[in-house]
Amino acid sequence: MVTVIVQHEVRDFADWKKLFDADEPNRASVGVKLEGLYTSVGNPNDVTMIFTAPDAGSFEVMMSDPKRQEAIKEAGVIGVPSARILNQVKS
Repeated sequence: MVTVIVQHEVRDFADWKKLFDADEPNRASVGVKLEGLYTSVGNPNDVTMIFTAPDAGSFEVMMSDPKRQEAIKEAGVIGVPSARILNQVKS
């Protein structure tokens, strides 16, 4: 199991959130689970998500899907999302 932290800015959080929520079945189909969703105190359109995934490869395959890349653009993501995939070393 890995933890993935993704950060990006969106044009409008409410619009982005509708499309993000609609994508949950796709995430679940590859075992990716949302653990937390955050916005910056100073910018509600600066979004950070924390996920768990079975492994780094499954998350990377999901994110590299051309349909997902198009959906990210349609959702109003500004710029390139930043993603960090982490292994837990201590609980």
